[in-house]
Amino acid sequence: MLVRNRLKLLIAALMAVTALVVAAGCGSSGGDGGGGTTAASSSSAAFPVTLKNKFGTAVVPAQPKRIIALSYEEDTLATLGITPIAYAKNEYKADGVFPWLQGKIDLSKSTALDTSGDLNLEQVAALRPDLILATNFYSLADYYDRLSKIAPTVGYTDDAGIATWQENSTIIGKAVGRDADVQKAVAATRKIIQDAKGGLPGLAGRTFSYSFYYEPGGLAVIDDPKTVSVQLYSELGMKLSPAVPANVVDRSLSMEKIDALDADFVLIGFATPALKTEMNANKLFTAIPAVKAGRVLQVDAFTAGAVNNPTILNIPWQLDQLKPTLAKVAASS
Repeated sequence: MLVRNRLKLLIAALMAVTALVVAAGCGSSGGDGGGGTTAASSSSAAFPVTLKNKFGTAVVPAQPKRIIALSYEEDTLATLGITPIAYAKNEYKADGVFPWLQGKIDLSKSTALDTSGDLNLEQVAALRPDLILATNFYSLADYYDRLSKIAPTVGYTDDAGIATWQENSTIIGKAVGRDADVQKAVAATRKIIQDAKGGLPGLAGRTFSYSFYYEPGGLAVIDDPKTVSVQLYSELGMKLSPAVPANVVDRSLSMEKIDALDADFVLIGFATPALKTEMNANKLFTAIPAVKAGRVLQVDAFTAGAVNNPTILNIPWQLDQLKPTLAKVAASS
């Protein structure tokens, strides 16, 4: 049931959205709430910090030491050597570890929160946070008023899933008084993207499509080239295949028109291994030129979730997953 609820959030993000490898250290362990934070180079002169969001205003009075990250903010915190006392649990991996955080942050003493269903506010309050980060928390509208009574809560300014990874990292940096350090980390990730682009010049002008097969006959397709879910591909010089917006209705594509996914690069995620098997037995899918040519990357729900929520640290990880297939795209005529 937990995975099913997390899957619903992923599908909702894919269907409704319109628009984390820099020095990192392990934080000192905190008291009864798990891991503490380390932010030695922050300046007390940066506080108080006032940040407006869609639901109100968060005032961070002093350097936060007990931070809760509800929506991937631990990625940006890791670049600052800050360890949150709690973070959103990874439902898609048995060990609960986000692979791009290995060696960059130690969350073993932090509390893994279940954010796939109803958020346990009593658990959140018992952790005694002095800052709650929810910059991309899709359920924030349901909880903001109550969370903000527990601690200053930093949310999104427009809607979840719209702000770019650079914008989210900047907000997090301001909230912890480390804006300048975050900008250095952002620049480092931007350089990784540019290096990848420079190494694959053949990607310029190439088309892509991105979809998620969440149930039999249920195919969610990103049809907005400005969404953050496909921001990385645009930064690599690629563009959304024109066949996608021409055939996709309300981000949904009928199986009879699945050939509309064809592009120079096709990325498709699957909610379960069984659905992947089903799709690869579909003759309409296997007949897609990109599939026949090996220019398709088929990923699990975990990777699809990472793609849908790009962060300062998972982008380099994403590129490692993408490069073999993108190399084929860049080399193709």
